[in-house]
Amino acid sequence: MTTSLSLCGQEIQKVDHDQFLCGLYAPDEHRDDFYALCLFAHETARIRDMVKEPHLGLIRLQWWRDVVEAVYTDRQDHSENGTHKEFVKTLQTKIVDKGLLDRYLNARAFDMEDQAHDDLPALMRYLEATGGSINQMKACFLNPDTMPAAQKIGTAQALCDVIKTLPYQARSGKCKIPVSLRKKHQLDLKAFHDFQPSNALQNCVSELADEITRLIAKARTEKAASNAALLSTVAIEDYLKRLKKLSYDPFNPHIGGGRLARQIKLILHGWRGSY
Repeated sequence: MTTSLSLCGQEIQKVDHDQFLCGLYAPDEHRDDFYALCLFAHETARIRDMVKEPHLGLIRLQWWRDVVEAVYTDRQDHSENGTHKEFVKTLQTKIVDKGLLDRYLNARAFDMEDQAHDDLPALMRYLEATGGSINQMKACFLNPDTMPAAQKIGTAQALCDVIKTLPYQARSGKCKIPVSLRKKHQLDLKAFHDFQPSNALQNCVSELADEITRLIAKARTEKAASNAALLSTVAIEDYLKRLKKLSYDPFNPHIGGGRLARQIKLILHGWRGSY
């Protein structure tokens, strides 16, 4: 492994420790690319939370589109931010198909609409286009043959993040649980925004957790060679295990922790070549 971290790697170490650890299993020559894609995903995913008005978010999203377009049309890069320059360097390899980037950024535009998807299939299509596409990009560098499995695990990770961020959504007056799922379990949005645990919320979360489990199981049927893009399963399944113990209550304050246990599991999976 390299002894120094890229700027993107340093940032990911701060904001997403689990992905940082996964990146340590990437080959030396592609570790910086892995972290650049992680930070690209992190920055674009939080655009809506960083702006007051949706149209400002769309402007920021267009800035990223322009960065990508400049690379793939061989125009000069005018980025001044160091991490952005590292992302551009990753794209300049032309290893990532531009269609994946376009699909990802187009899907991110939905974030600016401040609404939930109508049903679970619609949410899954969005998560596949966002988290799934990002993980496919990582697999492009690590082993293109693992892209189908990487897409499923990336989608599972994105859905796990939906559950993890439910407390933040409640504070922000939002709820990303699909409308049809809310209606099915009669979820009271006022109670949700007031941080009131309920059977309805737990049932919604349980269904989402089942979908994550199904996606990971399907990814494993691909029998792909393990790599850094697939090792996200360790953190995902650790979180689901703790969530189940707490009866699928996303507001439970005891849901955090377990970092050391995850590191040990990650080492074991890395050693065994499993995911």
